[in-house]
Amino acid sequence: MFRRRFLASISALAVTLLLAVGPGAASAQQSGKTYSGGNALKISPVRQDVEIEPGKSKTIDVYVQNLTSTKADLRGIVNDFVAGKDEKGQPNIILDENQAAPSHSLKQYVTKIPNFSLAPNEQKDIKVTITIPMTAKPGGYYGAVRFAPQSTDTDKNVTLSASVGSLVLVRVPGDIQEQVSLASLDVRKDDTAKSFFTSGKDLKAVARFENTGDVQEQPFGKIALKKGSKILATYEINNTQPRGNVLPDSIRRFTADLSNVGSFGKYTIEGNFGYGTKGTLLSGSKTFYVVPISVIVTIVVAIILVLLLIFVVPKMVRSYNRKIVQKATSSKRK
Repeated sequence: MFRRRFLASISALAVTLLLAVGPGAASAQQSGKTYSGGNALKISPVRQDVEIEPGKSKTIDVYVQNLTSTKADLRGIVNDFVAGKDEKGQPNIILDENQAAPSHSLKQYVTKIPNFSLAPNEQKDIKVTITIPMTAKPGGYYGAVRFAPQSTDTDKNVTLSASVGSLVLVRVPGDIQEQVSLASLDVRKDDTAKSFFTSGKDLKAVARFENTGDVQEQPFGKIALKKGSKILATYEINNTQPRGNVLPDSIRRFTADLSNVGSFGKYTIEGNFGYGTKGTLLSGSKTFYVVPISVIVTIVVAIILVLLLIFVVPKMVRSYNRKIVQKATSSKRK
């Protein structure tokens, strides 16, 4: 019992690290294939975006290879996932096979995947069939197709400390609501949004998109860094292939390193983005300032000197003059 719970915990951690809704997953990619850390399987592709009309089926190919010198008996598992709360695009996999996502569940439409075996270094094309009923609501459905050992109680097969999987995002056409807004556009250092910085180094522009529609979206565009009316640099957002998705009912952030910010001055970032089948446009801007510590110290010292000249020095002069007058008056009386 303890062993099973331990393996399940390790599996949950590894799957969360491995899978992401687009680029940025904790895995190494080579020639479109993904190697999972501490695992003995290789799977490709890491993600598939599919469109299926209501009442129709589509079969996709998922390639699984056993990288060890030992036979592997495997089973296919389909899990739903929801958007992670960190806004970085990593999904939260619902590992309970009896539990579905509250909305946009894909597993209900996937035909059960038969168990299979892989000889050492063997690769197989696993067919995954998705059937969308006529009654399905248009919009997005998504899940993870994973592969794990058929049993954790035998030492005769490859013992995998985790499972590996491929993301599948389905779009069902129809009367779909596409609704994305720019939740915020700001400048951050150490993940803290500010308007004033003491250095122009290690700054990032962060664009946060909120999807309140019913289908996954892939916003993209450019951020311009300006000083006054001069454009210092432009940075592309979500320009990798495949583009990252923003799932319905979630917020996802995309970042750009601001490498052209100087050591002093007033700057502005301006973002222009697009999304959806109709090319809907979004825009925003944010002004920020870079003021070095040395300049701040100089300004503070100057302010202190001005205050002294305005308030303290006149009092000192008046006090001195009174003493001189009093001394002179006292001398005359004598």
